[in-house]
Amino acid sequence: MRQKLRSVLCLFVLLLFLPVSARANGLPTSSIYVSIAGMNDGIVSVALLGNEPCDNPPQNPPEALTAALPDGWYVWDCAPYDGDQVFLWTIPFPSPFRAALLHKDGTVLLTGEAERTRAMQTFTINAQTGEISTSPIGIGLLKQFVCTFMVTLLIEAAVLLLFRFKLYENLKPFLLVNLATQALMTLTYGRILLSANRSHAFFWAFAIEAVIFVVEALAYARFLRGHSRARRVAYAITANLVSFVIGTLFITPVYSALAHLM
Repeated sequence: MRQKLRSVLCLFVLLLFLPVSARANGLPTSSIYVSIAGMNDGIVSVALLGNEPCDNPPQNPPEALTAALPDGWYVWDCAPYDGDQVFLWTIPFPSPFRAALLHKDGTVLLTGEAERTRAMQTFTINAQTGEISTSPIGIGLLKQFVCTFMVTLLIEAAVLLLFRFKLYENLKPFLLVNLATQALMTLTYGRILLSANRSHAFFWAFAIEAVIFVVEALAYARFLRGHSRARRVAYAITANLVSFVIGTLFITPVYSALAHLM
């Protein structure tokens, strides 16, 4: 058992030193979803605009789009529109921002200014008026919580079974611990992701994860049933590590699916 615990700790240290970009691709950092309401025929792309030049602008945005931009606004991201939601992201994220709808005939519809207020957020644009709106912050945070909670439960339940713990005997502590830690993540990490400073955001991301590692290790060591204390701690470390690394790859698609349903 000690050798297994030592191996898990070595894996944890190794993954901490993997390139941040490898883990960051799946995170909902500085991203929004845009849906179009009303008659959206003829829209070919949606662009994210900021009132300052972007350090890493998209390559070769459509000329019709750039020609229609008002003074003081710049393209930060641009994505094709196929009738479904459009995912726009950039680090850092412009604040405030506007969106632009490019039509087949070259006309461009600009929205008013909007502010992003949470890590995962869906905005709806009226295709006729250009009005941009979003759901209340309570509903938005609920979507974010359900998204991360579902993904975490699936991953950590699988790891629990791999460690030969009985799920039905440990269902209560398993659910309560994850409920508490995911609530903490939603109320803290989600706000930190709004930071315009990438290093600041990821520093606090790892800091919060470290706190959760400790809290869950102590809680599971005390309340899980079956096997030794060392095995319970090993499970807590492994489950958090796996859900952090693998879970980031699924958060974005799961949130996208939820945004269609809610």
